[in-house]
Amino acid sequence: MKAPLFRVIFPCVVGLAALGAAVLPPLAQSDADKKQAQLLAPDGIPYDNESSFDAMRMKPLSGNLLLDGSFETGRYWPYGWQATDGLTTFWAAGGTDGKRCLRIYTDVLDAQWKARNDEVLAALEKAAAGKGIEPQSLPRNPIPPPPERIPTSPPYYDTVAGLHGVHYRSHHVRCVPGAIYRFSIDARTETEGEPKVFIKGFFDQRMKTADGIRLIRRDAYRAPMFLDPCDGQWRRYVRTFHPSRSKTTLDKQPLRTEWLQVQIYAYWKPGNYYFDNARLEIVGHEEPDPEKPTTKQDKPRQKEPAPPVGEDEFPVFDP
Repeated sequence: MKAPLFRVIFPCVVGLAALGAAVLPPLAQSDADKKQAQLLAPDGIPYDNESSFDAMRMKPLSGNLLLDGSFETGRYWPYGWQATDGLTTFWAAGGTDGKRCLRIYTDVLDAQWKARNDEVLAALEKAAAGKGIEPQSLPRNPIPPPPERIPTSPPYYDTVAGLHGVHYRSHHVRCVPGAIYRFSIDARTETEGEPKVFIKGFFDQRMKTADGIRLIRRDAYRAPMFLDPCDGQWRRYVRTFHPSRSKTTLDKQPLRTEWLQVQIYAYWKPGNYYFDNARLEIVGHEEPDPEKPTTKQDKPRQKEPAPPVGEDEFPVFDP
């Protein structure tokens, strides 16, 4: 009795498939997978895109110009950064570099945040008492405990996220004429948001105030970074910038940026944003424009209107 035809054919098909699997090479890794594997930093943190990867390949000509870019040192808050308020800004555990990082929380009523911000600023001013005392050198934290957070509700337009967002500022770094800078930072979020970083430039000017003539640090430049995509995975974001190319002017004369400051910014959507491993480095030099003044503007005057905005320029707004 002959076996049914399918009983003969099926083992042959299975045998051929097994033979093919043994002979044929495994499927090649896709270009997307290869590219993603290549975009990993040495410590395993993925870059957000190829531009960040390429920028990070430039050899640094300086160390990290930020005093505590990894948010590891300090007594009551990260050293070299503004005081955390315990309502929207926190010195948190975790991160990519060391054991601590910065957390910004934007699901806070804007009115409550304003009151807390005023309280923190007043406490710092009182601690310094006009004597230039470093608040973190005091035996007790000069910042009073934060209030209990007032619950928020949809659509959240009255929150910090919906109105102002939260800036977290570094100390001021002296800007080197003609230097090309690189800034990098690691970030993630627990919400669907797009945090930013502004590397802002300033110059010193003597101006008339209600208290007489004072030296005022004024806006002169901005290099923005958009941390996108940003989700639950830590990523590294990088950009280079050229303060010496700023087109900002005063009295129709070009200004030279004298100081740089990093401002980490989180806003919409309401929720938690985490940042770590912030680095500001010099990666090159170019000849500064000889027409730009090398000394600060000492002529007392009132605030000028904002100059036109373009590439590597700074639209003036309150820092």
